[in-house]
Amino acid sequence: MHGGGYHGGFGGFANPFSRPMDWNALGKFDSITPAVQQHLMRVYACLSTGLMCLALGVYMDGKHHVSGTMTQVLLLGMIFALTMIKDLYNRLAIFHAVGLLMGCNLGPLVNQVAAFRPDIVMTAAMGTCTIFACFSAAAMVAKRREFLYLGGMLSSAISMLFAARFLNMIMGGALSSGLFAVELYGGLCMFMLYVVFDTQMIIEDAHNRRGDFVEHAMKLLTDFVAIFVRLLVILTQNAEKRERRERDKRR
Repeated sequence: MHGGGYHGGFGGFANPFSRPMDWNALGKFDSITPAVQQHLMRVYACLSTGLMCLALGVYMDGKHHVSGTMTQVLLLGMIFALTMIKDLYNRLAIFHAVGLLMGCNLGPLVNQVAAFRPDIVMTAAMGTCTIFACFSAAAMVAKRREFLYLGGMLSSAISMLFAARFLNMIMGGALSSGLFAVELYGGLCMFMLYVVFDTQMIIEDAHNRRGDFVEHAMKLLTDFVAIFVRLLVILTQNAEKRERRERDKRR
Protein backbone atom coordinates (compact mmCIF):
# COMPACT_ATOMS: atom_id res chain seq x y z
CA MET A 1 0.00 0.00 0.00
CA HIS A 2 1.42 3.33 -1.02
CA GLY A 3 0.64 6.49 0.89
CA GLY A 4 -1.10 9.42 -0.73
CA GLY A 5 -3.33 7.28 -2.93
CA TYR A 6 -6.61 8.61 -1.45
CA HIS A 7 -7.87 11.82 -3.00
CA GLY A 8 -11.13 13.36 -4.11
CA GLY A 9 -13.13 12.07 -7.03
CA PHE A 10 -14.21 8.56 -8.07
CA GLY A 11 -15.63 7.80 -4.65
CA GLY A 12 -12.57 9.13 -2.84
CA PHE A 13 -9.87 7.40 -4.91
CA ALA A 14 -7.34 9.06 -7.18
CA ASN A 15 -8.44 9.59 -10.80
CA PRO A 16 -6.03 7.54 -12.95
CA PHE A 17 -6.60 9.95 -15.86
CA SER A 18 -5.97 13.13 -13.89
CA ARG A 19 -2.47 13.54 -15.29
CA PRO A 20 -0.98 12.84 -18.74
CA MET A 21 0.81 9.57 -19.39
CA ASP A 22 4.60 9.86 -19.28
CA TRP A 23 5.48 7.68 -22.25
CA ASN A 24 9.21 8.38 -21.83
CA ALA A 25 9.13 6.67 -18.45
CA LEU A 26 8.24 3.35 -20.08
CA GLY A 27 11.65 3.10 -21.67
CA LYS A 28 13.61 3.94 -18.53
CA PHE A 29 15.16 1.21 -16.40
CA ASP A 30 16.82 3.39 -13.79
CA SER A 31 17.15 0.60 -11.23
CA ILE A 32 18.88 -1.72 -13.73
CA THR A 33 22.62 -1.11 -13.87
CA PRO A 34 24.76 -2.17 -16.86
CA ALA A 35 25.96 -5.22 -14.91
CA VAL A 36 22.35 -6.25 -14.19
CA GLN A 37 21.41 -5.67 -17.84
CA GLN A 38 24.24 -7.96 -18.91
CA HIS A 39 23.04 -10.60 -16.45
CA LEU A 40 19.48 -10.34 -17.77
CA MET A 41 20.72 -10.76 -21.33
CA ARG A 42 22.42 -14.01 -20.30
CA VAL A 43 19.28 -15.17 -18.48
CA TYR A 44 16.98 -14.57 -21.46
CA ALA A 45 19.47 -16.01 -23.94
CA CYS A 46 19.68 -19.15 -21.81
CA LEU A 47 15.88 -19.23 -21.51
CA SER A 48 15.51 -18.94 -25.30
CA THR A 49 17.79 -21.90 -26.00
CA GLY A 50 16.04 -23.85 -23.24
CA LEU A 51 12.70 -23.23 -24.97
CA MET A 52 14.21 -24.44 -28.25
CA CYS A 53 15.21 -27.68 -26.50
CA LEU A 54 11.69 -27.92 -25.08
CA ALA A 55 10.19 -27.60 -28.58
CA LEU A 56 12.63 -30.27 -29.79
CA GLY A 57 11.47 -32.57 -26.99
CA VAL A 58 7.83 -32.12 -28.03
CA TYR A 59 8.80 -32.92 -31.63
CA MET A 60 10.76 -36.01 -30.55
CA ASP A 61 7.79 -37.34 -28.61
CA GLY A 62 5.50 -36.73 -31.59
CA LYS A 63 7.81 -38.75 -33.83
CA HIS A 64 9.06 -41.48 -31.51
CA HIS A 65 6.71 -41.44 -28.44
CA VAL A 66 9.58 -41.23 -25.97
CA SER A 67 7.61 -39.84 -23.01
CA GLY A 68 6.95 -42.07 -20.04
CA THR A 69 8.10 -42.94 -16.56
CA MET A 70 11.76 -42.90 -17.63
CA THR A 71 11.64 -39.32 -18.94
CA GLN A 72 9.83 -38.17 -15.79
CA VAL A 73 12.43 -39.79 -13.52
CA LEU A 74 15.25 -38.38 -15.63
CA LEU A 75 13.70 -34.91 -15.44
CA LEU A 76 13.56 -35.02 -11.64
CA GLY A 77 17.15 -36.30 -11.55
CA MET A 78 18.37 -33.50 -13.83
CA ILE A 79 16.61 -30.83 -11.78
CA PHE A 80 18.20 -32.22 -8.62
CA ALA A 81 21.62 -32.33 -10.34
CA LEU A 82 21.22 -28.69 -11.33
CA THR A 83 21.03 -27.75 -7.65
CA MET A 84 24.17 -29.72 -6.80
CA ILE A 85 26.62 -29.13 -9.65
CA LYS A 86 28.60 -25.88 -9.62
CA ASP A 87 30.54 -26.00 -12.89
CA LEU A 88 28.94 -23.52 -15.31
CA TYR A 89 29.33 -25.59 -18.48
CA ASN A 90 27.91 -28.69 -16.83
CA ARG A 91 25.03 -26.62 -15.48
CA LEU A 92 24.30 -25.30 -18.96
CA ALA A 93 24.27 -28.84 -20.36
CA ILE A 94 21.94 -30.03 -17.59
CA PHE A 95 19.63 -27.03 -18.03
CA HIS A 96 19.17 -27.79 -21.71
CA ALA A 97 18.64 -31.47 -20.89
CA VAL A 98 15.90 -30.36 -18.48
CA GLY A 99 14.29 -28.34 -21.28
CA LEU A 100 14.44 -31.33 -23.63
CA LEU A 101 12.91 -33.68 -21.04
CA MET A 102 10.20 -31.16 -20.20
CA GLY A 103 9.31 -31.12 -23.88
CA CYS A 104 9.23 -34.92 -24.01
CA ASN A 105 6.86 -35.04 -21.03
CA LEU A 106 4.66 -32.31 -22.54
CA GLY A 107 4.63 -34.09 -25.88
CA PRO A 108 1.53 -36.28 -25.37
CA LEU A 109 -0.65 -33.29 -24.40
CA VAL A 110 0.66 -30.94 -27.07
CA ASN A 111 0.63 -33.52 -29.88
CA GLN A 112 -2.86 -34.71 -28.96
CA VAL A 113 -4.21 -31.17 -29.26
CA ALA A 114 -2.18 -30.47 -32.40
CA ALA A 115 -3.60 -33.57 -34.08
CA PHE A 116 -7.08 -32.01 -34.40
CA ARG A 117 -6.53 -28.28 -33.68
CA PRO A 118 -2.96 -27.13 -34.38
CA ASP A 119 -4.15 -23.52 -34.26
CA ILE A 120 -4.87 -23.93 -30.53
CA VAL A 121 -1.24 -24.89 -29.88
CA MET A 122 -0.02 -21.83 -31.80
CA THR A 123 -2.49 -19.56 -29.99
CA ALA A 124 -1.39 -20.94 -26.60
CA ALA A 125 2.28 -20.46 -27.51
CA MET A 126 1.77 -16.90 -28.75
CA GLY A 127 -0.42 -16.07 -25.76
CA THR A 128 2.22 -17.37 -23.37
CA CYS A 129 4.95 -15.34 -25.08
CA THR A 130 2.78 -12.20 -24.91
CA ILE A 131 1.91 -12.71 -21.23
CA PHE A 132 5.53 -13.47 -20.39
CA ALA A 133 6.87 -10.42 -22.23
CA CYS A 134 4.29 -8.03 -20.73
CA PHE A 135 4.67 -9.21 -17.14
CA SER A 136 8.47 -9.32 -17.39
CA ALA A 137 8.52 -5.76 -18.76
CA ALA A 138 6.18 -4.64 -15.96
CA ALA A 139 8.59 -6.06 -13.38
CA MET A 140 11.56 -4.30 -15.00
CA VAL A 141 9.84 -0.92 -15.29
CA ALA A 142 8.48 -1.06 -11.72
CA LYS A 143 10.43 0.28 -8.78
CA ARG A 144 13.05 -2.01 -7.33
CA ARG A 145 11.62 -4.55 -4.84
CA GLU A 146 8.07 -3.26 -5.48
CA PHE A 147 6.62 -6.73 -6.15
CA LEU A 148 8.76 -8.84 -3.83
CA TYR A 149 5.87 -8.93 -1.34
CA LEU A 150 4.16 -11.34 -3.77
CA GLY A 151 6.50 -14.15 -2.70
CA GLY A 152 4.67 -14.91 0.54
CA MET A 153 1.24 -14.65 -1.09
CA LEU A 154 2.18 -16.97 -3.96
CA SER A 155 3.76 -19.52 -1.63
CA SER A 156 0.55 -19.53 0.41
CA ALA A 157 -1.53 -19.96 -2.77
CA ILE A 158 0.54 -22.98 -3.84
CA SER A 159 0.20 -24.49 -0.36
CA MET A 160 -3.57 -24.03 -0.54
CA LEU A 161 -3.75 -25.73 -3.94
CA PHE A 162 -1.72 -28.69 -2.68
CA ALA A 163 -3.89 -28.91 0.44
CA ALA A 164 -7.07 -28.86 -1.68
CA ARG A 165 -5.68 -31.58 -3.93
CA PHE A 166 -4.78 -33.71 -0.90
CA LEU A 167 -8.28 -33.18 0.54
CA ASN A 168 -9.76 -34.22 -2.80
CA MET A 169 -7.74 -37.44 -2.70
CA ILE A 170 -9.00 -38.21 0.81
CA MET A 171 -12.61 -37.58 -0.25
CA GLY A 172 -12.27 -39.88 -3.24
CA GLY A 173 -12.43 -37.20 -5.91
CA ALA A 174 -15.65 -35.58 -4.69
CA LEU A 175 -14.22 -32.11 -5.38
CA SER A 176 -12.56 -33.03 -8.66
CA SER A 177 -14.53 -30.87 -11.13
CA GLY A 178 -14.53 -27.69 -9.07
CA LEU A 179 -10.97 -28.20 -7.89
CA PHE A 180 -9.74 -28.70 -11.45
CA ALA A 181 -11.22 -25.34 -12.48
CA VAL A 182 -9.63 -23.65 -9.45
CA GLU A 183 -6.25 -25.22 -10.22
CA LEU A 184 -6.53 -24.31 -13.90
CA TYR A 185 -7.60 -20.66 -13.69
CA GLY A 186 -6.12 -19.94 -10.27
CA GLY A 187 -2.86 -21.58 -11.29
CA LEU A 188 -2.74 -19.48 -14.47
CA CYS A 189 -3.13 -16.24 -12.50
CA MET A 190 -0.64 -17.45 -9.91
CA PHE A 191 2.11 -18.22 -12.43
CA MET A 192 1.50 -14.96 -14.26
CA LEU A 193 2.27 -13.21 -10.98
CA TYR A 194 5.25 -15.51 -10.50
CA VAL A 195 6.74 -14.06 -13.71
CA VAL A 196 6.66 -10.61 -12.09
CA PHE A 197 8.00 -11.87 -8.77
CA ASP A 198 10.76 -14.04 -10.27
CA THR A 199 11.87 -11.25 -12.62
CA GLN A 200 12.22 -8.80 -9.74
CA MET A 201 14.00 -11.45 -7.64
CA ILE A 202 16.43 -12.05 -10.52
CA ILE A 203 17.12 -8.31 -10.72
CA GLU A 204 17.60 -8.14 -6.95
CA ASP A 205 19.91 -11.19 -6.96
CA ALA A 206 21.92 -9.66 -9.80
CA HIS A 207 22.32 -6.41 -7.83
CA ASN A 208 23.61 -8.43 -4.86
CA ARG A 209 25.64 -10.88 -7.00
CA ARG A 210 23.60 -13.90 -5.85
CA GLY A 211 22.84 -16.90 -8.03
CA ASP A 212 23.81 -17.42 -11.66
CA PHE A 213 21.98 -16.95 -14.95
CA VAL A 214 21.33 -20.70 -15.36
CA GLU A 215 19.47 -20.88 -12.05
CA HIS A 216 17.47 -17.78 -12.96
CA ALA A 217 16.66 -19.09 -16.43
CA MET A 218 15.37 -22.29 -14.81
CA LYS A 219 12.88 -20.30 -12.74
CA LEU A 220 11.55 -18.49 -15.80
CA LEU A 221 11.40 -21.71 -17.84
CA THR A 222 9.23 -23.27 -15.13
CA ASP A 223 6.91 -20.24 -15.18
CA PHE A 224 6.69 -20.32 -18.98
CA VAL A 225 5.77 -24.01 -19.11
CA ALA A 226 3.20 -23.67 -16.32
CA ILE A 227 1.45 -20.79 -18.13
CA PHE A 228 1.58 -22.54 -21.52
CA VAL A 229 0.06 -25.79 -20.23
CA ARG A 230 -2.82 -24.00 -18.52
CA LEU A 231 -3.53 -21.80 -21.53
CA LEU A 232 -3.48 -24.85 -23.80
CA VAL A 233 -5.96 -26.74 -21.61
CA ILE A 234 -8.27 -23.71 -21.27
CA LEU A 235 -8.30 -23.04 -25.03
CA THR A 236 -8.92 -26.73 -25.75
CA GLN A 237 -11.82 -26.88 -23.30
CA ASN A 238 -13.37 -23.74 -24.80
CA ALA A 239 -13.03 -25.15 -28.33
CA GLU A 240 -14.70 -28.41 -27.29
CA LYS A 241 -17.57 -26.49 -25.66
CA ARG A 242 -18.12 -24.46 -28.85
CA GLU A 243 -18.13 -27.61 -30.95
CA ARG A 244 -20.69 -29.25 -28.64
CA ARG A 245 -22.95 -26.20 -28.83
CA GLU A 246 -22.72 -26.20 -32.63
CA ARG A 247 -23.60 -29.90 -32.78
CA ASP A 248 -26.57 -29.34 -30.48
CA LYS A 249 -27.82 -26.52 -32.72
CA ARG A 250 -27.65 -28.71 -35.82
CA ARG A 251 -29.80 -31.43 -34.21
